[in-house]
Amino acid sequence: MSSLIKRSLSGLVFIIVMIAGLLLHPLGYAVLMTACVGIMVVEFYRMSLADRNRTGQVFGFLSSVLIFITAYTVARNGLWASRFWLLSLPLPVTTAWITVLYHRSEDAFRSAALLFLPLIYIAVPFSIFNFISFNALGMFQGFYLLALFIVLWASDIGGYLIGMGFGQKNGHKLFPSISPKKSWEGFAGSIVFAQAAAFALFKLDMLPFAWYHCMILAFIISVFGVLGDLTESAMKRHFGVKDSGNIMPGHGGLLDRFDGALLAFPVAIVYMLFIIYTS
Repeated sequence: MSSLIKRSLSGLVFIIVMIAGLLLHPLGYAVLMTACVGIMVVEFYRMSLADRNRTGQVFGFLSSVLIFITAYTVARNGLWASRFWLLSLPLPVTTAWITVLYHRSEDAFRSAALLFLPLIYIAVPFSIFNFISFNALGMFQGFYLLALFIVLWASDIGGYLIGMGFGQKNGHKLFPSISPKKSWEGFAGSIVFAQAAAFALFKLDMLPFAWYHCMILAFIISVFGVLGDLTESAMKRHFGVKDSGNIMPGHGGLLDRFDGALLAFPVAIVYMLFIIYTS
């Protein structure tokens, strides 16, 4: 099977699973997103820490998953109903710190930074997703998050197509020290395709806001999506790996698929909650 077919099939499966998880049922959404957080944390640890402080990695993994589950229960059931999840959070986090104290190596505390980084880089952004996936009454509205993903996917496609067509040979490099293939032409394509997708979603009432809010959201997602991509590229370059994992043939790991969303969606969701809904 050719690499193009493998890439296309794995990408199609990924999209189908994401659409199903975001539309069918809140428990399906919870399982999907919790699994994504867990897999990405494992990918990050394999890339950064490898065999160092394996016990700490276990508790870092548990902490990250618990952060997401806590945010999910708060968004769906309210703060008081989620108090037991909130009170359980310090246990794995504290235990992870204890493993750092007993991890006897010269770079123990340098490794501790990598141990706790996924909590901020992966678990917190995904936890923020919950506050747009449920309304104030706890009703599931995963189609909002799906709409953001559609805009991000359109942005990625635009960046790839325009970048390949106009930015590879005679184009202007966007950030050559981190990602030599990215160009300003591809970046412009990302913005244009994101705007087109947002306008289509506005017409379909999947983004039921004023048209200019949809355009601003698309701009936020495309710009911060590229920044998220560059951030992960810099991380992989630092650790000397090509992909964060191999769970998706032809695409790499889940961290490679969600890198843009990790930076773009929290900013977009903050804009939706504090600007659109309060205006």
